[in-house]
Amino acid sequence: MQDRERQFERLFHSEYGRMYRAAHILLGDDDDAKDAVQDVFARLWDGSVTLREESQRAFLLTCVRNRCLNIIAQRQRQLETTTTKLATEPAVGETETWQDKSDEELTTMVQQYIDERLTLQTGRVIRMRFDDEKSYNDISHSLGISLSAVNKHIVQGLRKLRQQFNQREV
Repeated sequence: MQDRERQFERLFHSEYGRMYRAAHILLGDDDDAKDAVQDVFARLWDGSVTLREESQRAFLLTCVRNRCLNIIAQRQRQLETTTTKLATEPAVGETETWQDKSDEELTTMVQQYIDERLTLQTGRVIRMRFDDEKSYNDISHSLGISLSAVNKHIVQGLRKLRQQFNQREV
């Protein structure tokens, strides 16, 4: 084994746990946290990132934090795209399209579902995001929950709404 490989392996074993824990705190998901750490080490290995010996621990944690923030931003963009599709696409086999319903009727149906079928916290997060147009950070601070918890509530709530309204005729 070459000297560079040994140094890389030593660095991986000494810092992986700390980096993983930081990523897991930010993302709230085991697989995403592992992927974020793996991305940082892959960039180190391919030489697109270089380390200085005296600051490697802080630098690696900063790299993981930045990668996690990019993942969170990507999730938010995907969520906004999904939300737009939910509001505009009819389900397969629908005889009446979403556009045939009045905004008031759709709003009432969705609000009723949120009130009756989603957990209180998920309903709160969905309303704050889409009714009040609050950012993930604002919701996180208002409710005292992490950004990843905000994201999970929104993803779960939208998934349930999509399932409900795409499985039945409107």
